[in-house]
Amino acid sequence: MRLEVLDYRDGVLSISIDSFDDLWILSMIISRGDIVRARTSRDVSIGDEKRRIPMILAVRVEKMEFQPFTNRLRIHGIVVEGPDRFGVKGSHHTISVGVGDEITVQKVFWDPRVLDEVMKIVRPLNVMLVAVDFDEYAIAVLQMQGMKILDSRNVSLPLSDEYFEAAEKELVSELAKKIIEAAHRYNVEAVVVASPGSLKNKVRDAIASLDSGIKVFLDTVANGGYAGLQELLNRDVVRNIIRDSSIEKASRILEEFDYLIAKDINRVAYGLSHVELAASIGAVEKLLVVDDMLAGFDENREKVEAILRNVVEKGGAVVIVPGRSPPGERVKMLGGIIAILRYSIDFEDIET
Repeated sequence: MRLEVLDYRDGVLSISIDSFDDLWILSMIISRGDIVRARTSRDVSIGDEKRRIPMILAVRVEKMEFQPFTNRLRIHGIVVEGPDRFGVKGSHHTISVGVGDEITVQKVFWDPRVLDEVMKIVRPLNVMLVAVDFDEYAIAVLQMQGMKILDSRNVSLPLSDEYFEAAEKELVSELAKKIIEAAHRYNVEAVVVASPGSLKNKVRDAIASLDSGIKVFLDTVANGGYAGLQELLNRDVVRNIIRDSSIEKASRILEEFDYLIAKDINRVAYGLSHVELAASIGAVEKLLVVDDMLAGFDENREKVEAILRNVVEKGGAVVIVPGRSPPGERVKMLGGIIAILRYSIDFEDIET
């Protein structure tokens, strides 16, 4: 996504959509009441016939939805600007946004700090993870929306020494070629290869012999395949690479949350009602929310947006984490939103 702030005072954004992921982030940037301006087309009456005419329209947003199977975001609203000769102002219209489109958004509530936190979750990590043993392997790319599995396969190497070495070489060669192809396709900056034993070293050497430009890090896991990838996510090598990402920040907030649950439960809040209350009195020091809470237009999203504004206005930290990531799944079990508080709050006393 290419995003430029055209007017900081009024919150006018120019947005270019470069990928399907951009539509996902766009759905979190746009709120009900925003004005979206784009090139679109509309059926109009010309004489005795109806024709579909291309035009630039601006609509005040009422709702959004993803259009199934077409990778497009449909934005519904009331036309507030358009060619006078067609009489479209005041009518309903749907702008369909896809890859390659450019739109302008004027925010009804504008805070560039909130926008910055939203944008952080789609800044590419460009990290590939590989977990391999003699039973299976899995290759994944770590994206801000979560971990995307690129390839996985069960492996059955012969047990006899006579055939094992040749089969191992074939496995290493096949895996190295797949890693290199995927690394170029996804433009990764680093590859982390992990295995229980020395297999990772052989894969690294095979990659280096074919493409010395790929940066490879090694780590140790107990298993190959998907289980190994999950283990690898919590290892120091990956943590160091993604240190500044929302996933890592979310993990650190969850660690603090778990500590406070045991030591001072009144220093945390979870669930929409408690976090909303804490934010309204300026008590939230750190806020962690899953992206699902910003999907769609419902009462919950409006509450979450109000919480975000309250927290940033009072100097709190905000992290938005993908729901499909390990920390995101944990936060969803806690109601989709949690907070570390500046001071203790007894919610039972307040509610009674």
